[in-house]
Amino acid sequence: MQLFKAFCKIGKRRITTIGIYFVIYAVITIILSVTAKDNLNVNFQSKELSVCVIDEDNSKASKALTSYLGSIHHLVDLENDPEVLQEHLYYRDINYVLTISKGFEEKLLAGEKEGFVTNVKVPGSSAGYFADQQVTEYIQALQLYLTGGFSIDEAIEKVSASFANAGEVEAVVFEKETAEGRKEVFYFYQYLPYIFILLLFAGLAPIIMIFQEKDMQNRINCSAQKLLSRNLELALGCGAYSIGMWFLFMILGTLVYRGSMFTGNALYAMLNSFVFLLISIAMTLFLSCFDLGVNVMNVVNIVANLFGLGMSFLGGVFVPQNMLSDKVLAFSRFLPTYWYVRANNMLAGFSSESFDMHLYWNAIGIQLLFALTAFALTLVASKLKRQA
Repeated sequence: MQLFKAFCKIGKRRITTIGIYFVIYAVITIILSVTAKDNLNVNFQSKELSVCVIDEDNSKASKALTSYLGSIHHLVDLENDPEVLQEHLYYRDINYVLTISKGFEEKLLAGEKEGFVTNVKVPGSSAGYFADQQVTEYIQALQLYLTGGFSIDEAIEKVSASFANAGEVEAVVFEKETAEGRKEVFYFYQYLPYIFILLLFAGLAPIIMIFQEKDMQNRINCSAQKLLSRNLELALGCGAYSIGMWFLFMILGTLVYRGSMFTGNALYAMLNSFVFLLISIAMTLFLSCFDLGVNVMNVVNIVANLFGLGMSFLGGVFVPQNMLSDKVLAFSRFLPTYWYVRANNMLAGFSSESFDMHLYWNAIGIQLLFALTAFALTLVASKLKRQA
């Protein structure tokens, strides 16, 4: 066990540096999980918008629509000047501008389907599309009653009563339990891929690289120890470091979230994080096969941040997957972080996918394939390096 003892001695000399990294990233993980929890809770709440309505029809129907919007949003009275409206939209003084065209009521009574209103909103604004949906629903309700033979006054009265008596929206959570503490656990797991990549790259890679140095390799080759035995001892050292780090984060999560770490889907999330740990180990070993020059730590830190941030942003760690474009999502399927986050979102109920064991194990299996591929590339690169 000489190589394993040497590995432990080198790791012991770096314990202070590794400890600092762990504390920093542990604090970052907790802050990110708490911050993300608060932000996502706000995003899923109905919000009052600042809306400007330009009523060019001035009819009963147009006034009813304006009154409806005023009951759910804050109406802002502005001059009907495109430059003025664009300026207020630019500075976010208003979120949405609705123009009710002249002849609005006549078109409704005539049974026409289009050309009732126009709108201007901030491009890509979820608030604008939210207001669009509300306007469309109100107009469609009016059309429904008018088609049924009601007069305009009766239709307005019926629609107003229907919208006033609308039930409360209830969020459906695809989980066995819905305790608030359980939700926080999944925010904690959400950011672990980024932390694992950085901690293993910065802490484990430099230790392995010491054993890859030419002088160290010559000394090891002079010993009577077999190649298989050497590799097993180094693998044991890497495993002890990596799994020990994983356990520390699990202990940290238990201290912060207590029993929530071991309830329901949280256990599946724990397994998901362990599988991604294997991917991080394989990537670290592959990185260690290359000669990074004299300033090893500087290069390692650059590569760690490059891989960590790149895979995290593209895979959905920092940006929710439902906000990524189709092209980005198509590319991110070739990244292990995508499958990790997809499984975590499904377990937590953060996405439209309900919890399904088949989909979960599919995501786990794909991550394991990434790990095996990285390990295979490491073996090839290591063999080529020995032959060089």
